Amino acid sequence: MGLDGAFSHLVVEVSDLDRSEAFYRDVIGLDVIGRNLVAENRPNSLLAMNTRQRMLLVEVPEVPPYPASGGSIHHAWLLTIDQFARARDRLEAMGYETGIDPRQTFRAVGEYNMDIHDPDGNRWQIQAFGEESTELIRSGLGTVACGHKDDFAVGSVTKNTKGRFFLVRNGDGFLAISSWCTHKNGITIWQKESWHFYCPFHGAKFDRTGRYRGSMGCKPMRLHPVTIGDDGTVYVDTDRFFARDDYDPAQAVPAEAGAAFRPANLRELATRPDPAPTEA
Repeated sequence: MGLDGAFSHLVVEVSDLDRSEAFYRDVIGLDVIGRNLVAENRPNSLLAMNTRQRMLLVEVPEVPPYPASGGSIHHAWLLTIDQFARARDRLEAMGYETGIDPRQTFRAVGEYNMDIHDPDGNRWQIQAFGEESTELIRSGLGTVACGHKDDFAVGSVTKNTKGRFFLVRNGDGFLAISSWCTHKNGITIWQKESWHFYCPFHGAKFDRTGRYRGSMGCKPMRLHPVTIGDDGTVYVDTDRFFARDDYDPAQAVPAEAGAAFRPANLRELATRPDPAPTEA
């Protein structure tokens, strides 16, 4: 680790130093600094990344095979979208397959990925996030009639898949919480057994009011306006999104005929003009 808390060297064991050095130099594009420059009693090669970090290849008699069930065991490089496109074109020109993503179902909207393996089978994930990974995406449904207010018990969380929101009724009233995660554009799920919303794409968790619980620094889940008609019908406007810094009981719409969303101290956000394709 470096003095600022970031890593300075990444050590990778290889079975053939010449072969692996050529791969990381010619295919990945790292710069070779030199051989046997560190206090390591095995043959080694030091290479430079363009982010000041170094990669140390250490030759060992045998590298254990990559586990068949190790889909999440990997190293990764995070690129910009332009860098990702150039890397993809370069790898494809060299004969590498870049279109197969074994974990595609775990990617959020706007998350781009390709995998490449070194000569010893070590998996490298090359990844980038486009602007759409954080844009607000409307469902295209407009205002949704959800049913009568008395159909929703206090404590209930009702998923609306097409509208991409959860209708929550707590002791304060109704909240329409957008299903889009505030980390990247993954669709969250409600895990009733643990009473929280969970994003399966990067592991973010939120409580029943949409407040984030964890160390990733995510904002609370966004709100859609709720209104209750004079006949008690609950309506959710999926075209409008409001950001918040925390949960306040005033954000909930009382379970009363004629009640309406009060956006005081909330920020309305601009949305993407065209809805994304509906996902499962």
